[in-house]
Order: sequence, then structure tokens, then C-alpha cells
Amino acid sequence: MPLVWELTSEIKNWLTPEKLRDFSAGWRAQGTGPSKAVIEDFVSILARPEMHYEALLGYLETQFMRFNNTLRQEYHGFYSWLIEMVYYILYYRQINNRAFLDKHLPRFDGIRALTDVSTPLWVFSLNHDVVVETIAARLSIPLHTGFSTKIIRLPRRNSMGQKIGEIHAETLTQDQLDNKAMFYPNPLQSGIYLMKIHGALDIFTFNDGKDLLKLLPEGSDTYGYIEALRAANEDLVHPLPGAPNGKAKATNEIAYADEAGEMQFLRRSLLSGAYKFSVRSQQVLPKSMLKHFQTNLNFVTNLICIGYGFGDLHINAIIREWLEFTPDRRLEIVNPSIEGVPSFLLQLSPQVTLTKNDTSDFLDQRSGTVRTWREQLEKRIAASLRRRGQPRAAQDMNAFVRKSLEESTALLAKKLSELPHVDGQPNLAALGDPNEVANRWAAEAKMDEEEFLKALLDHLERTENG
Repeated sequence: MPLVWELTSEIKNWLTPEKLRDFSAGWRAQGTGPSKAVIEDFVSILARPEMHYEALLGYLETQFMRFNNTLRQEYHGFYSWLIEMVYYILYYRQINNRAFLDKHLPRFDGIRALTDVSTPLWVFSLNHDVVVETIAARLSIPLHTGFSTKIIRLPRRNSMGQKIGEIHAETLTQDQLDNKAMFYPNPLQSGIYLMKIHGALDIFTFNDGKDLLKLLPEGSDTYGYIEALRAANEDLVHPLPGAPNGKAKATNEIAYADEAGEMQFLRRSLLSGAYKFSVRSQQVLPKSMLKHFQTNLNFVTNLICIGYGFGDLHINAIIREWLEFTPDRRLEIVNPSIEGVPSFLLQLSPQVTLTKNDTSDFLDQRSGTVRTWREQLEKRIAASLRRRGQPRAAQDMNAFVRKSLEESTALLAKKLSELPHVDGQPNLAALGDPNEVANRWAAEAKMDEEEFLKALLDHLERTENG
């Protein structure tokens, strides 16, 4: 799944000022959407290169809190629309990349080594995806999410409103969240105890926003969680003749018909922006979730931070207080580009270890896994392409293909120039059977797969900073 600046680049490449103004004109023609003043205000912020997508959302939240008139609701509505766009970008990446997952999920098999020495392995995730769930399913690692055993069934329907099946979800009530402990097994069990602190693609509020549900997997194979996610977004519908696609649509919500045919809503729980869990903010995800993170972190002695840039003050404060409580606690920060202990933890430096590695290398080291030369090449190529961003990666890959074709053409021209010539033309007949010649030359020009990958990596590394 994309990192913050990767997702920001994707959003800004798609949501250009011109496209946003076109959207705005269409909204106003329908009598909806924010005013031109709000759109132009956001355009001025969108153009600032230092603003990543969470800062853009935070700006809309700030403007919402500053006004007490119609602009207040316009900014809030625009925030809801933009965070729904973030949801869909992440959602389509999650459900449309089966071949990519088949290839890359094995790189994280080393997580089993952590579960083998931890009963349980707590995973506190700030991500919205279902990658941890998918890895656990692939490796048959027991997974517990803290939700209760009370299951609700949501009717799947076709575009005509006919029931075609059910989606199952585990639940947490508002009272359980606010006043009780989450439902992690006790006595402790082996496996992963997973907590999604900032909401997730597969976590929603329901019952007028009071309670939480988390989708259960469709089947028991590796991709059951992804299939459940797809089903919820495509098969939970409330038919509405005349509406786009023939079904009701609500911003940042899924409108669906319950068993009685009544319209209900699942509100998406993604928590993003500058005011997560702030007393001044409004958010879909219950704020008591942060309390449960703080409580359950106390069961941990060794905390490994992977892929976290320490940009969330509410998370930082809890980590600092957790470390301060006893000198026996240890924090390991896994980051290939980290240069030092974060400033808010300097006074606790003796308890902090820095590991300059990426996730899969770290897990390989913990599990003693040795990757093949080809796997190492593929990993380095993927990392190089990811650092460039999608537009630049496509450009450089096309350049490599052109370069390869030019080299093949030059090799063919050289061979032709070395042939005996008759009347100034190469004497092809002297070579023998044309098919045999073609096959022989093709074999000589062709690289095996590892040679191809090495050539590609060399090209990418030469051009990365160009």
C-alpha cells in the first residue's frame, strides 16, 4: 500500500485544480457541493508542494472549526468527499492487485518468527488496509481483532434488490468501547492480536454511528478478507431507480437495504488529517479506541515500530509514556533511512534501538530466511521504482524498453555487416536455412531472466537521480 507521499502524488496527479473546478461547476449545476470560494481556497493549498494529503485534510478540518456559518458545513462536506476519495484509492489498490500480492506476500513470511516467540504478537496498526489480515490468513496464523463474538449478517443484493447472499461481521458496541475492555482472548493465546487504531477499509460504524463492525473473511483462503471488502462495497446496496448505477449513494457511507428492505448506513471509519482523536474534532471512529491502544500497549515489553514516521502526536505521547514507565521496556525503530532517535525520545535513548532496514529484510533476518539472487534483484527493482512514483517509474521503464530494442537492432545490424557481400548486399544464402539462422541469432541476443533483471536494475540505478 502507498506511503504518505506516494498517495499524495497519486491524489495530486488526479485531482488537479482544473479537474476540481470542473467538478465544482458540475456540483453547482446540481445545486450541491461547496461554494466557489471554498474551492478556490482549497486550490491555493493544493498547489503547495509541502502539503501531503493528511495536511490537506487537516486544512479542511481547520477551516471547518474556524467558521460558524454555511462555510462550516461546506468545508466539512468537502472533507468528507476528499476522505472518501482516499478510501477508494486504497480500496481499488487492495482488491485489484491479486497478481502483485501473489508475488510479494511471501516476502513477509518472516512474521511467523515473531509469532513463534511472542504469545501473543500484538500488532498495533495505523494503516487502513487488510494486509496484516491477509498475511495471517496465508500463513494460517490465528488472528484476533478485539471485536466481540456477536456476529451480524448483512444482506448482499443484486442491482434489482434481490438478496444473493450475506456478509458476516463481528461487532463492538459503544458501551463496550467506552466502558469495558476489548475482546482479546484471556488467558493469552498464540497468534496475532490486531488493533486498527486509525480505522480501516473493512471497519465501519453502524446503528446511527454508535457501534463498530469489522468484516469477517469470505472463506478461509488467503484472500478472504479482500473478498469480504469487495462484497461490502459492491453488494451492499439500496436500489434507487433513477440514481446513478440504480442505487442510493451517500458520501463516505454505504447505503444498503436491511433484511426488511429499510435503508441503513455503514459509515467508513478511515481516520486521517491533522486532528485525530482531538477533543476539538469530529470523527467517525470512536475516540475511546485510543484508550484501548494505551491500555493494551502495557502488555508489551518490546515494541517494534515499522513504517511509522512518528508524525502523530497522540501516538507519540503514548509511546513515550509507555517507555518512561519502566527501564525494562524496549523500542526498536525499523526504517532504512532513519538517522537518529526521534527528538521526543532523546531522554529515553538507552531504551531505543535503530535498525536501518526495510520491513521484509528485517523479517528475513528475524526468521533466518535467505533470499535467492533473483528475489533480491526483484526486490531492489521494486524499491527503485517505488521511490520514483508511478509517472516517473513508467517513463523510466519505457526508456529501458526502447534502449533494449535499440541494442537488439544494433546487434542485428552488426551481424549483417559481417556477412560476405554480393553486389553490395549481405549474402544471406551463405548462412543456410533462414529459420535456423533466425533462431540462432535470437538465442544469442536473448538474455535469461536474471540477466534481464540485472540489466533493468543497472538502468534504474543509473537513472534514479537523473
